[in-house]
Amino acid sequence: MKKITITEKILKRPVTAIMMSLLVIGFGIFSLTNLKVTLYPSFDIPVMGISVNYANVAPDDMLRLVVEPIEGVVMGVEGVESLDSNVRQGGAFMILRLKPGTSIMVTEQKVREAVERIRPILPSEANEPFIFQFDPDRAPVMRVSVESDVLGLDELRTLSTEFIEPRFERIPGVASAETRGGLTRNIYVDLLPAAMARHSIMPSDVVNAIRGNNVQQPIGSLVADRISYSVRAQSMYRDIEEISQTVVSIQNDVPVRVRDIAVVRDDYEEIRNIVEINGRNSVTVEIQKQSDANTLDVTHQIVATMQEFLPNLPTSVTMQVLSNEGEFIENSISNLAQSALIALVVVIVILLLFMGGWRIAFVVAMSIPVSLTATFTAMYALDITLNIISITGLALAIGLLVDNSIVVSESIANQLEKGKSRFQAALDGTNEVGGALLGSTLTTIAVFIPILGLSGFAGTVARDLALTISIAIGFSFFASIILIPVLASLLLDRDQFQKRSFTFGLIKSLENNYIKVLEWILSRKYIIALAVAGILFGAFQIFNNIEKDFFPETDEGQFDLRVELPAGSKLATTASTLREYTGRLLEEPAVETVITNIGRRGRSTLSNAGTLSVTLVRENQREETTTEIASRLQELLREPDINIDIANLGGSGGIPTGRGWSGRGIRISLIGPDVEVLQTLTLKMEEALIDDPMVISVNNPRSRPTPELVFDLDRNRISRTGIASSSIASELGTQARGTRAGFFREEGREIAIQVQNVRDQFENRDDLFALELAQVGEQRIPVFGLGEFRSQEGLNNITRRDRETLLDVSVLVRGDMEEYQQRIQDLLDNEIILPDGYRYEFSGSVWAQQESGGEIIIAILFALILTYMVMASLFENLRDPFIVMFSVPLAFFGSLVFLTITGTSLSVPAYIGIVILIGIVVNNGIVLVDFIHQSTRGKTEESDYLQNFLMACKRRMRPILLTAMTTICSMIPLALELGAGSETWSPLARSVIGGLFFAAILTLFVVPSVAIGISKKRRKTVLKALRQNAL
Repeated sequence: MKKITITEKILKRPVTAIMMSLLVIGFGIFSLTNLKVTLYPSFDIPVMGISVNYANVAPDDMLRLVVEPIEGVVMGVEGVESLDSNVRQGGAFMILRLKPGTSIMVTEQKVREAVERIRPILPSEANEPFIFQFDPDRAPVMRVSVESDVLGLDELRTLSTEFIEPRFERIPGVASAETRGGLTRNIYVDLLPAAMARHSIMPSDVVNAIRGNNVQQPIGSLVADRISYSVRAQSMYRDIEEISQTVVSIQNDVPVRVRDIAVVRDDYEEIRNIVEINGRNSVTVEIQKQSDANTLDVTHQIVATMQEFLPNLPTSVTMQVLSNEGEFIENSISNLAQSALIALVVVIVILLLFMGGWRIAFVVAMSIPVSLTATFTAMYALDITLNIISITGLALAIGLLVDNSIVVSESIANQLEKGKSRFQAALDGTNEVGGALLGSTLTTIAVFIPILGLSGFAGTVARDLALTISIAIGFSFFASIILIPVLASLLLDRDQFQKRSFTFGLIKSLENNYIKVLEWILSRKYIIALAVAGILFGAFQIFNNIEKDFFPETDEGQFDLRVELPAGSKLATTASTLREYTGRLLEEPAVETVITNIGRRGRSTLSNAGTLSVTLVRENQREETTTEIASRLQELLREPDINIDIANLGGSGGIPTGRGWSGRGIRISLIGPDVEVLQTLTLKMEEALIDDPMVISVNNPRSRPTPELVFDLDRNRISRTGIASSSIASELGTQARGTRAGFFREEGREIAIQVQNVRDQFENRDDLFALELAQVGEQRIPVFGLGEFRSQEGLNNITRRDRETLLDVSVLVRGDMEEYQQRIQDLLDNEIILPDGYRYEFSGSVWAQQESGGEIIIAILFALILTYMVMASLFENLRDPFIVMFSVPLAFFGSLVFLTITGTSLSVPAYIGIVILIGIVVNNGIVLVDFIHQSTRGKTEESDYLQNFLMACKRRMRPILLTAMTTICSMIPLALELGAGSETWSPLARSVIGGLFFAAILTLFVVPSVAIGISKKRRKTVLKALRQNAL
């Protein structure tokens, strides 16, 4: 391979080289202090959401009036791959999964335009559809509770919105602070039926009068006296009295005002949702940061601001931080930084023990700060944030940073032992291995190119990891050929190795025994071929049987218990049940906090549902895992007719994919036209799986019947009134649930004006029959004159995918989920036979793992091809790369064996570790094969050839083992899962440790054997020399 010409030039200017290194370190420290700190890297998730609320509307009507029109236009938007819809009473939520490579920004704009086109046909009472991207940066960086045993929910909300929110929003970097829970202020116009009848006024007349007198409408522009004026008409309500004075009609020249037929009051909305923290009244404040703000800076300032104004709050009010992304980032960074520091110390200790003295250890170790700080500068220039993925990459890179420097310094030390001057030894030693190091560095970087091409969540999380490792390794190469030779020429001498030390004697003993074993292997023709074949067979068997997963489950100590009482249960009943559950949960030693959300399940407001968000004590303060505790508590609280599901369990990222993946587990979607048939199938599945010891829980969100009253309009009777059916339905809606007639603005806030019948009018169903829905002349027509009410049972939720009805069953299992998915598939195919027109689909983390697994295997194959191509270009032949590639199956086998021994599943991080291994293990082979060629070039005598061949292998043994040791030891802290959240990346470290340990040892025997065995001439030469030595 070619020599490195830059080394000779830089050796003549050592002061310049040192000053350049100090400058790099200075720039790196500056860049590190200015790097933006985030939890995850910024990335676009190819998923969008549409949320629509329509208060008190049944799922069937919500589907027909809102969801189906939106589905119709959205599915036609270019780039939309699939659409999932979940419809519940009063709301709907739709998830759009986009095709790979689709621009999210462009698609979002197209979706907005499509929905806007059909907005006129959607009910006016429905809220505006909220369209958004799934963006981790939009998630609140902090949630704070405001609690009190004395103040009511209305007072807490007022305190939060008027005092706490403004102080948080004044903090630099805070985008918004929004209060959740409490009571919302409304202006109510309570209609008086008797007065309405006396004045012959219908509810719609009141709504139209208020809307018509509360306007702010642009007129246009007017030019007068050479001045252009913007003109608008305005008649906005300034106080409640103006609403009371609004004229509804003129009768006998006397105006009938709102106050004559209704009572206008300033009050709070009816309680539909209650939030309590450990059983206390509370509201929560969610704080979002600006997209370019530093999360740590913002969260620190929020906490500091909270401490400043806490003394000014009423004495009964307390505040606590419920979630703090900044604290989680700090803990993650601290854990990773500790792992990196431990790795750094371990590497330096290994260098001191095995390199032969403190000076050569110092020379090698200097490549670490230079390479790391240069990496920080590159991260700053490329706008790579300091997040848990990029820091993991840096922690993994520490052991790799010294690999090139070890090889260079060891080569220089050997040149010094030959009696050369410091300058010449540094030059010749670097040139001896420089070409091979360039090749090994390029191959290491090349393997990351396929990782950068991965799509989906796996590609997203791997990007920063691949970039940081590649950049660090690239800079470590330049440090090894520029800084290391300069320092070696200044500090090293001929007697560098401490020949009396224990480690020196150990290395010499290893070298001598290594040569003896290698000679024995070379004298036996087929032993290596059989060994490699056995390794390949073993790797294939282990791969087929090892447990596979998408991302490892992390113990974050948080989960939700979603509770659903029988349909029709009142909020008071639900509140009583959930408060009882909260008390029982707080008796558990492992439970730290319980947030009780009464009247809300997911994104829907339901009187019969609620959520218990449980936070556990730290992992080292409990014996059970989060999964075990959640499953046990689910069984503890279970009662007849009350459904309790586990949600938001595990820490696989929780990034939506549009196929229902929100963490660990198997999800089966049963699809067909009839919901009742689907419910029967899901119940059969639940019965078949629930008693299986491998099953932790079965979440069957069955569609329970909801009591409904349907008003069937009589067209014959209505036709005689001359009034449209839609007008009668609107009148019924206003009197039954109320109609929003506009907004009252006060101090920059909008307060809804709600026109409704007095609340105490409806004590039972018979009160509905007395409502008057129309007026013809002087005659007012009651409900029974226009139609009839009938009772029926409706669905409480409807789930659809691509406009087809489905029901999802989620199964949380112990052990191999992919294997258990096959068990479920056999159950559906052979025991629960689906009727014609019905089918099933798998989703969940197993589906995600299968989707990404095939792509990663392709990436591994591509990495192998790239590695071979790079080596072929460097060696300028096709034979030597083929020899080096024999080290790859050794690494694969070692990884799979170590993962099996440690009980680690083959997940995306483990796959990424295997890809990294390809670049690492071929480095040793490249350096070994290149040095064998240099040592044996021109040797024609059998004895000379064998002696130089064995000496080349002996000389490369120490740097190969040392580089393997430093890399393996640097990854041990991460492999041991020291700290919260480390479970995610420990499989990567374990796959590298196992593969490198196995490959580093066997490469010393396999590569030389293949190098000899692949050439008939070389094989004869070596065998002849070995026979002569034996004699």
